[in-house]
Amino acid sequence: MSDASAATEPKFLIHQATHMFLTDPIHFQVVQMNKSAFIWVGKAEGKLGDMSVAVPPFGAHTNASATTIINKGVSEHGRNLARRLAAKYKQQFYISFDLSSPDDMLFVFVEKKLTELLKNVL
Repeated sequence: MSDASAATEPKFLIHQATHMFLTDPIHFQVVQMNKSAFIWVGKAEGKLGDMSVAVPPFGAHTNASATTIINKGVSEHGRNLARRLAAKYKQQFYISFDLSSPDDMLFVFVEKKLTELLKNVL
């Protein structure tokens, strides 16, 4: 295989973790792709919940852009997190949260654990 074809060959790395929030296990999955990542965070049911996507800034004076693709509630946690991650890591992020709780402490917990996971894999 030539160097050119090896560089364009798709490569997916999957990272998983589970952390306890009070008495509930919260599952994390990061699918690392070429210059993008898909993140799913949820409970044992494994459903695709609210979903957002963000792209990194294109110029020195622009912010990362984000939008909600699937919205089952009014929370903007996923979109805001996707925007921050895209700006920090300079790559596209898809984020899906399957978390039924409106508890802000849960989202603080999720962001902290996800940040630790991403620090080790990106």
